[in-house]
Amino acid sequence: MIVREGSAEILVPEVYHGPGKRGTGFYNADQKINRDITIEFIKKMGIRNVLDGFGGTGIRGIRISKETDSAVTISEVSPDSYRLIRDNVERNGSQASVINDSFECVLQHGAYEYVDVDPYGSPVPYLDAALMGVKRNGFLGVTATDQSALTGSVPHKTRIRYDALIKNDTFRHEMGIRLLIGYMAKRAASLGRFIDPLISIWHGHYYRVFVRVRKGFEGAGRMMQNLGYVNKHNLLSGIYQDMDEGPVWKGNLQDNAVAEAVLASAGHKAFNPEENRLLFCDLTDIARARHTSLPDIESVIDALSSSGHAASRTMFSPTGIKTDASCDLVESLMMDTLHRRSPA
Repeated sequence: MIVREGSAEILVPEVYHGPGKRGTGFYNADQKINRDITIEFIKKMGIRNVLDGFGGTGIRGIRISKETDSAVTISEVSPDSYRLIRDNVERNGSQASVINDSFECVLQHGAYEYVDVDPYGSPVPYLDAALMGVKRNGFLGVTATDQSALTGSVPHKTRIRYDALIKNDTFRHEMGIRLLIGYMAKRAASLGRFIDPLISIWHGHYYRVFVRVRKGFEGAGRMMQNLGYVNKHNLLSGIYQDMDEGPVWKGNLQDNAVAEAVLASAGHKAFNPEENRLLFCDLTDIARARHTSLPDIESVIDALSSSGHAASRTMFSPTGIKTDASCDLVESLMMDTLHRRSPA
């Protein structure tokens, strides 16, 4: 089967949608926006040297080689997938080099300015090699599809894989991304490195984060101050369980200037400067707890803005509001909105 994406045309054994599967070189159509954002990120940051560490069909590396000025290496441990990638590189007239070896072994032979980690399942087994294999002040792009562990929906996986406690509730996807970044930060610190999150995306079945990697134990120490525990009971009394969750990343999820430029160029509409705020106020949770109906979310956002507060929607919940106001005030304005729309 022939698939066309961006400037690439590749041969694939099958087209797949969803969280991924094991097999030779399957093409995941749902990851197109992931690849689009990656290409715009590489352009924006002026990256010249790239490792696509998990080649699959070769679509990511081939697109990078054709759509940017970067020198690209594609690694793939599966012999069958390696042959498929090699054929696709030739089909596209790409200058990418293809290596039939494991991700870890490839990184032992040289460092890269940008390393892309997009494995089947969890990125955890590959983070140390990636952090050590990126050049000074280089970049990592990491995809995680193990949401059952990151969101706390399978608690024993969360404990074993990420050494954390996460409650599977309204906040699970924000907590999942913060857990992923927090775990990356811990691994970086143990290696004398520190990271700065530049872009963080939740898109369906996967999380995608881009970070800058720097060296130094002093910087690692400062970075670790962004790790901690979250107690949602403090958001609004009587709604959320009194329990400490984490450890997770409590710092910024993105560099607003980088995220805005890259996501706009990729045609992705998820950029929101307020996403850096820790957690949000969810109107569905409030309505359920107070046994009332759900108001128009835009009316509540307008009321917050009129009160002098920053307020916006969030990618993490269709009824969530990121704001510098307290959730108590959000609840009060929500009730006012409901009363105004009620018949006299």
